[in-house]
Amino acid sequence: MDFYEKLKSEISLENIYRDMTYLVEEVGERLSGTAEMKKATEYIRSRLEENGIEARMDHFPMYQSYPGEASLKLLSPEERHIKARPVGHIDSTPEGGLEGELIYLGSGTYEDYEGIDVSDKIVLTNMNWSPGRPEKARIAWEMGAKALIIMNWGEADSDLIQMGAVKAQWGNPTPETMKDVVRLTVISISRKDGEYLASLCKKAGEQNVTKAGEACSEEAKVRVHIEADATREWITADQPTGFLKGKNDNKYVLVGSHVDAWGKSAICNASGNALNLEIARIFAKHRDELDGSLVFAFWDGHEIAEGGGSAWYADNYWGDMTKRCVGYVNIDNIAIRETTLPGVEGQPELKNLLMDAIEAVFGEEGIWHHAYKGGGDSSFFGVGVPYTSFATEYTEEKLEELNYAFYSPWLHTDDDTVDKVDKKLMGKHAEYFIYIVEKLLNSAVFPYNLEALADDVQNQWSCIMADSGRAKEILDTLTPKINEYADALKAFYKVREGLDDSQKELYNKAAVMCERHTAMFRCYSGRYGQDSCCAVATENPIPALKKALDQYNAACPASEEFYLWETMVLRIRNMVFDAVNVPIDVIALANAALSK
Repeated sequence: MDFYEKLKSEISLENIYRDMTYLVEEVGERLSGTAEMKKATEYIRSRLEENGIEARMDHFPMYQSYPGEASLKLLSPEERHIKARPVGHIDSTPEGGLEGELIYLGSGTYEDYEGIDVSDKIVLTNMNWSPGRPEKARIAWEMGAKALIIMNWGEADSDLIQMGAVKAQWGNPTPETMKDVVRLTVISISRKDGEYLASLCKKAGEQNVTKAGEACSEEAKVRVHIEADATREWITADQPTGFLKGKNDNKYVLVGSHVDAWGKSAICNASGNALNLEIARIFAKHRDELDGSLVFAFWDGHEIAEGGGSAWYADNYWGDMTKRCVGYVNIDNIAIRETTLPGVEGQPELKNLLMDAIEAVFGEEGIWHHAYKGGGDSSFFGVGVPYTSFATEYTEEKLEELNYAFYSPWLHTDDDTVDKVDKKLMGKHAEYFIYIVEKLLNSAVFPYNLEALADDVQNQWSCIMADSGRAKEILDTLTPKINEYADALKAFYKVREGLDDSQKELYNKAAVMCERHTAMFRCYSGRYGQDSCCAVATENPIPALKKALDQYNAACPASEEFYLWETMVLRIRNMVFDAVNVPIDVIALANAALSK
């Protein structure tokens, strides 16, 4: 029996369900800074220690929000009270509330706002991740909306109301990012009520269209009144971490799951915490067979503080992560009832490993998603630690029925209970995550596909050049360096075959250095910042450069704005140069050492 099969054979669903049930039923809602959250984190620490794992509890300040109460009243074309809840990190309404015309704008993308003046108006959008909730709020605020209402996903007749937050800042704010905190009132309502309000908005719009050149009559307009409140405050977080030393403590795999939760939250994320504890228990029994070490993190501040705990970890353990961390495995929203399709999110250089794992466990190909900021606790893109997350997904037919409730219609609602987790699927998820952790930890050569990384960077550069406009000459000087980088990575990847143990160690160090210089291709905030949660900009090729290019090409030639953005384009180009030149030099040195 190989090592993976041995580990897999020891999975205990009884253990997983015991821990999950305790967090859901005995603790309940786990908001950061509360007694319930402290109870949950102390339980996790004790479970780690019971399994012989060194445990630490970190305490640190974190920017948090506590939603209060909300009310929504339809004023016209009829009067109706609608149940609502405030989300986290919003501006409370002034005394007497807010009143205004309601406009329905679909998903709330920039495209949805085109040609529409929302000044002094209240916007209604769908809940989805295109864009995510914080980005919907940021766009609405930028466009001048008076307030935002987000209807839940799920079946059309669902009366569930989803909780969430609109804090675009990832982790604790800085003096600069604090200035960009969204100053907007945002509330959540059910799908059923949202569909009704949207139908009224559509009817008003149709009436307006039929009267060409005339404004929509006051009688036809949809008007609402909103009252809502929430705090913004600094609290003390409680974050347990487990440490399991293997034979080689010079490298470790980080396995994380967030503890804080809206409601009882079996899916999001008592199931993930319970599986994380079980993985820790199993690997602890075989510590003498582990080539590297493991760190088991149980994040605080994932939900309302938007990656608060994991971003704090990146900031405070930067040096250790830079030197030793070979990968981050995120466990969240797993084994959801009625999901059937295995889907994985990650970086291109991990794709082969992740898809092989799906094939090994599920016997099918699986669905691939490129990882962007906002997925799980993706706080380590700047450090250059490869990220992955996994879950089974609904079919397209089922997603349509659920109005694209990707993480289930129960997510962040009072209905997220233990019965929403599929026991058979939980076993498969356990097998999958153990496979990934074991391969990242025990592979003699790190399973980074440097060819895939090279192709990804070249593809991003091709997109940039195709969209370069007047900056073409400025940027084209870097094209030979991009190609040199890709050639170097592809050639070095082939070297991994036939190396002895000392050579493998050198190869791994060089491969890690290549990873550490990927921030420019994944973040617009650079190596040391944290991009905003769910920001559309993160999905652009070389995000910082794309952002500057758009501004530069839109500026009037020879204007002050033109010269300012030209300077920015030049400086970001130079950052990209360093991002590819350092790995080229590292690989050259490694090749020289390996050839001796």
